[in-house]
Amino acid sequence: MVYAAIALAIVGAAVGLAFRLKILLPVLALLLVVSVLFSLNRGFDFLDTALTIMVVQTIVQASYFLGLVVRAVLTAGHRMRPIL
Repeated sequence: MVYAAIALAIVGAAVGLAFRLKILLPVLALLLVVSVLFSLNRGFDFLDTALTIMVVQTIVQASYFLGLVVRAVLTAGHRMRPIL
């Protein structure tokens, strides 16, 4: 499960670095379906399924935000004007 969390964080950061909100929403919808299917496959009850969905969404959204921050920091130097 740790590897899955790392993979989700990498996906979220990659989406944050490369794309805007328009791409994040379909990714989150796809992960919602995948999380539900995973939970049904594992035989989780309702509470475990809800927790799985929340953890997956939280990891992806937090890493997406970090990707946006990194992109903003990297591109901030191109937008700054020299003070003369």
